[in-house]
Amino acid sequence: MTLYIAHIRKKDGQVQPLSVHLNESKEIAEDIGRKISIPHVTGLAAWLHDMGKYSDDFQEYILEAFHNPSEPPKRGSVNHSTAGGHFLMKQYHAKAKPMIECVANAIYSHHGQLLDMVDMEGESPFANRQTPKKPIDFEIIEERFFNEICTREELDAYIAQANKEFMQFIQPYKEKTKQATIQAIRPVIALLTKFIFSALLDADRTNSRLFDEETDIQDTTPPFAQFLQRLEEQLLDMQKKAIPNEITKLRQQMSDTCLAKASLPTGIYTLSIPTGGGKTLASLRFALQHALHHQKERIIYIVPYTTIIEQNAQTVRELLQTTDQVLEHHSNVVNEPSLEEDSALSYDELEQHRKLANAKDNWDIPIIFTTMVQYLDTFYSGKSRNERRLHNLSNAIVIFDEVQSVPISCISLFNTTLNFLSKSCGTTVLLCTATQPALDYVKHNIKKAGELIDNLPTIIKAFKRIELVPLIKVGGWYTEDLGDFVREKLNSIQNVLIILNNRRVVKALYEELKYEDVHVYHLSTGMCVAHRKAILQEMREKLTEGERVVCISTQLIEAGVDISFQCVIRSLAGLDAIAQAAGRCNRNGEVALREVYIMNHAEESLKWLTTIEKGRACTNLILRDMEKDATLYGGYLLSTEALTYYFEAFYNRLAYSLDYPIKKISQSMYDILFTSNGVFSQEFKGTYPFWSRASFKTAAQHFEVIEANTRAIVVPYGKGKIYINQLTGGDYIADLAQFLKNIQQYSVNVFPYEFEWLCANRLVEEVKFGVTKVYIAKQLAYDLSYGLSVEGEAALDDLTL
Repeated sequence: MTLYIAHIRKKDGQVQPLSVHLNESKEIAEDIGRKISIPHVTGLAAWLHDMGKYSDDFQEYILEAFHNPSEPPKRGSVNHSTAGGHFLMKQYHAKAKPMIECVANAIYSHHGQLLDMVDMEGESPFANRQTPKKPIDFEIIEERFFNEICTREELDAYIAQANKEFMQFIQPYKEKTKQATIQAIRPVIALLTKFIFSALLDADRTNSRLFDEETDIQDTTPPFAQFLQRLEEQLLDMQKKAIPNEITKLRQQMSDTCLAKASLPTGIYTLSIPTGGGKTLASLRFALQHALHHQKERIIYIVPYTTIIEQNAQTVRELLQTTDQVLEHHSNVVNEPSLEEDSALSYDELEQHRKLANAKDNWDIPIIFTTMVQYLDTFYSGKSRNERRLHNLSNAIVIFDEVQSVPISCISLFNTTLNFLSKSCGTTVLLCTATQPALDYVKHNIKKAGELIDNLPTIIKAFKRIELVPLIKVGGWYTEDLGDFVREKLNSIQNVLIILNNRRVVKALYEELKYEDVHVYHLSTGMCVAHRKAILQEMREKLTEGERVVCISTQLIEAGVDISFQCVIRSLAGLDAIAQAAGRCNRNGEVALREVYIMNHAEESLKWLTTIEKGRACTNLILRDMEKDATLYGGYLLSTEALTYYFEAFYNRLAYSLDYPIKKISQSMYDILFTSNGVFSQEFKGTYPFWSRASFKTAAQHFEVIEANTRAIVVPYGKGKIYINQLTGGDYIADLAQFLKNIQQYSVNVFPYEFEWLCANRLVEEVKFGVTKVYIAKQLAYDLSYGLSVEGEAALDDLTL
């Protein structure tokens, strides 16, 4: 009997039979799909994904690649990803159009990106896969598949069950009219396609890894009951040690309320605890109890900045007394290589690529801390390393810390994912912030189930610890003026925090004040996470010791950083940013009231910071209103009424941006993914017999959360130097996954123009890491005061010395 090969293990030449790989991948995919009641849909994708490996061409290819690694066959010379999708489309499309299209696209794309059903030229890359460039003997492939895997009758029954599950999945979205139903289910089916793709990617890669490592799947139950018990014990101890005041009492009340409401059904909830009100602990109590009550699989915290990940993850580790059950996931330092059809890779390189792909975090751990960028990339980047994680957002609790930080262009895309997760995937979403954005006000809104905290206006009033003092003047404040103002404040208080809108003016003020008889600190995203963590720790120690401290920072310090100053100065920005800045002042109610000053900086250029500019304009409107009538908005600039008005005005001003407009094609990303797709319906309707019209690949190619294709650069700070030596020295790295996590702490993301400047000045070195590249900053490029220099200051200073 002929043995058909799926993989060959490099270290010992052991073969994984194709039938074993397909059946075991199917079982893994079924387990994934079972979470949202579609086990046969996801199982079908995995069962057929490598059907094409039954061809003689592939069997010859894999043997040649293993036995002749120095002269490998050309990658892509054998197409194995078409056969499964081709078979489904040919035999079953007419009977179950939407479901078969979803599964076939996942199969076609499992070594790349989901295909456009129609692209911007009116062509269908999806349809083109039905007629491959090189002939494929589909009859032989099908015959071998049915000889080894199942009978045709068994597959018929399996597909019938898959379609039944699919139709039940979309049933809750049916409307009164056919047109309304189609409009309602298009976003659902587009995201379901991504879920199926995610399940296939993870099942395929997981099974390959298990074979490679000669291990089995570790079936573990998250220890949420143990975690909750530890948390309650820690909180009891903290209560005994806490200074008894009104703030402490309110924090405890809100935390207890969150615990009491953990039995609420799955849905989208808001948690609007005022800044400094202890939302991290309150949300964790809710999440652990909710997970136990509803048998959720994991808790995922989404935060705006990497600084907060480090702080909050460490807090949670200490409270729950665990290290390996909490994952931090920042930027992807190692870029995933693009494996095009015509790229020639040696067998060693293919193995390196597979090892790297398998080492990527798939979020299969009980508690995860990651960023908004990583969350949105999971749905929309199109990169397999991101989309592989998507299914682990199902049957979970996803907590968005400082949810107002969602990029304005991503609002509609973000809201669509929340509705999908909560309504279709059994996931509870918790939107945490003191400044709730009006996400239910916009066109593509969210369906909220309610607020966890009762009597919010009273709570907000009781939590008032600061007085906002507008200092807006004609012509604005120059760096020298601002420096004088800070010096004046230091005559009566011990510490000041200044938050400005861009790195250039932050650095200028640091230069103005750094020689004062006071500890002056600079914070910006030019510093790696480990560096920022060290500075924050040092500042906290100085503040605790009562020493004089000045911190000048970009807005990265605003969201969730647990630190308190006697005075905060905030450059005019959106009202949400001002509220967050205010949360760093008198945070624990050390005295009755402290001042937060709002000033307009004369030297800030917001040319490329449209969102900040629009937010500043909306805040100005409210300031002018209150200047005329101090009783407006409840007489308080940070009241719920003021913030609601602010966000509605803000979204109105930027309404054209909410759907992620793509200038190059004059379409929005929302339209080409989630509607009938203007290109398809206007010019090419009827050309292709497809139900789905989503332009998956086109959307992914244009998607960038922060509107720039940033690169991660590993910097020579602290242990970063050791990791750089390992990379440049070609050291053997046994635990690749852990190594990737470690170097995230010592990386800085830069924009294309910054990267070009660094390269032009020979301050960045490119190192080959397996089949991909890592970029490393030279010592001259990293300054201990400013971080990574993208303008040459650090390098020039060192050269001068």
